[in-house]
Formats: sequence, C-alpha cells, structure tokens
Amino acid sequence: MTKKYPVLFVDDEQNILISYKRNLRKYFQVETAGSGPEALELMKSKGPFAVIVSDMQMPVMDGARFLEKARAIDKDSVRMILTGFANIENAISAVNNGFIFRFLTKPCPPESLIAAIEEGIRQYQLIHAERELLEDTLQNSIGVLTAILGMVNPQAFGRANRIKQYVHQIAERLKLKDIWQLDMAAMLSQIGFVTLPPHILDKIYNGEILTEKEQIMLEEHPGIGGSLIEKIPRMDIIAAIIRDQNKKFSEHEAPAALTPRKKFISLGAQILKVVLAFDGYIYRGMSKAAAISMLERDQNSYNRQIVSLLSDLQVLEKERIRKSLPLDKLVSGVITEFPIISAKGKMLVNKDIQLTEPLIQRLKAYDRSVGIRQPIKVLM
Repeated sequence: MTKKYPVLFVDDEQNILISYKRNLRKYFQVETAGSGPEALELMKSKGPFAVIVSDMQMPVMDGARFLEKARAIDKDSVRMILTGFANIENAISAVNNGFIFRFLTKPCPPESLIAAIEEGIRQYQLIHAERELLEDTLQNSIGVLTAILGMVNPQAFGRANRIKQYVHQIAERLKLKDIWQLDMAAMLSQIGFVTLPPHILDKIYNGEILTEKEQIMLEEHPGIGGSLIEKIPRMDIIAAIIRDQNKKFSEHEAPAALTPRKKFISLGAQILKVVLAFDGYIYRGMSKAAAISMLERDQNSYNRQIVSLLSDLQVLEKERIRKSLPLDKLVSGVITEFPIISAKGKMLVNKDIQLTEPLIQRLKAYDRSVGIRQPIKVLM
C-alpha cells in the first residue's frame, strides 16, 4: 500500500496505544484515543478514518456502544473490535449494532492485525469506488432526463428551474439535511409532463379550466414521473417525493407516526406542493403577497408552516440584458423574451423559456428544414 490511510485505535490502556503508534505508523496514518467519547470528538475534528479499531471493555462507554455511535458519524469507516475480553453476548451486540467488519482477540500478533487492517482498507476503498460509480450514474441519468425535458417541454423545464430555487430556499430555512434530494425532486417534478399533449400544457400554464378528461391526465403525471425516477439507483426517496407532490396536506400522516425516512418524503412532498402552487400564481402575474394569501386560505391542501416561509423567498429576477441574436449565436441558459416563430408562423418556443443546448440543436435542425424567423430576442 503506497498511500497511508488514517486508522483510529481506541483503548483505555495508554501503553497499548503507544505500542500501536510505534509498531504500525510505518504502515498506516495512526491516531489514538483513550476513550469512546474522546474518539468520537477525534472523528469530528480529524476524520474521516478508513478503519477504526476499538477495545471492547472500556470505562464510560464500551466498544460496542462506541462503534454504534461512530457509525452514526461516518457509515463508511470500517469498524473492528480488538479485545482480550470476549463472550458471545458482547460479540453479538458489537456486530449487530456497530456493523463490525472483524472481531479480533488479544493478544493479536502484529502481522495478523496488519493483515486485518489492510483488508479493512480494501473494504473502505470498495465502498468509495461503488459510491463514485453510483454518483456518476446518478448525475448522468439526471442530466439525460433534464435534457429530454428541456427539449420536449421547455416550459416544464423552465418551471422546474424556478421550483428548484424556491424549494432550496425553504429547505435551508427549515435546516433540513440532504437538501440535494429535494433539489433533485424539484428539478424532476415535471418529468411526467412529457406525456401530456401540448394543448393541455398551454392550458395548465395559462391557468385555463381543464376538461374532466384533461384533469385526470394532469393528476396522473406525478405517478408517471415517480415511476420513471424510481428505476434509477438511489433515487427511491426522490421518486416518492415526486409521486406525492399533489397530495393534500390533510392526506399526510402525522410526523410522529412516521419513520425518519417517511417523514422526510412527506415533508419534501408538502414543500413541493406549496411551491408549485405558489409558482403558478406568480407565473400568471399575481403578486407575492396575493399568492401567499391564496395559499393561506386553503389549509386543507397546504402546510401552513411552509406557506409562512414564502414571504422570505427571493422571487424577483435579476436585471437582464436584452439581446437580438441569430440562431447560431444562441447559448444555453438564455431566456426567450418573445416566442420563437417558424418561417411559416408556427410558435416553436414560448416566451420566458430558458433554452438548453439540446433545444438549441433541435431549433437549428428545424431551421435547416423549415426555417425560423430571426433574430431571436432573448434575455441574458
């Protein structure tokens, strides 16, 4: 092993800790702690550690309890017990609660200890390699889905971008963890709209009354979106939030009756419902105060605590520069000031739509075959 990985040894006997440092420092980056509480503080200040090796019998906090708490701080660290006092009950407690990788007994020959730690480091490397692979898969999948949404339904893509900003601000004010999952749920909340015909989308965004059949199709889009997303690894929570985005506040279970995972899904869906309604009012020209007032009237549908946070949202757009550009000068991120019209007078992209690279390429292909009126007026 060329790289020295950090290894934390925890034991209440100082002479043992000194021997660890003396005998193992040429193999690993060794840190030591004389108790469980001291080790937990060390994990926060000097972590992460690839491997944690703990004694079992220690005052204040035994090894099994310490490793259980250590796992709550860092699930990736590979945990081991090294003790001279071992019985079946201690072993079961340590393995079940601390997810122990190895259970070693004293005296442990140096070569056996080194081999066990090296095996633990290989396990740590595998965990990180798998995470990197999953994160790459996740990001690429999200990139493809948002690109498709931007190309097929620019209005939904533009709305998703606004929704994401609002959701993120609310999540920060609530001091929620794993905000990235809420960001993803917001960004992909409109993915089910790809199944809706354009005329229904126009009616939705313009606030027009839908027919009974059209309303049923609209109500199906969260389920369709959730079904698409749940097929991606590590996206089950995000898919559940998307699926429940239309659920009324009164239909959610009380938080006390939910597991932490279900509580996060429920709150995420409630945030999404409030923000989607709020954005709909703002998009159709309503003031922020009026939009909030509308939501406050319907306490059956919207979480009042979340609605109360809307007054602090940054809604006004930053000042933009107006440009008139030929099609070949358009860049991803610009927003249409007026609709983009074909040479035959057909509207291709509505105003207030953020252009993506796939959509620009699609417009260029259309221009080659049919023609597009230029220059195109955009906001930068």
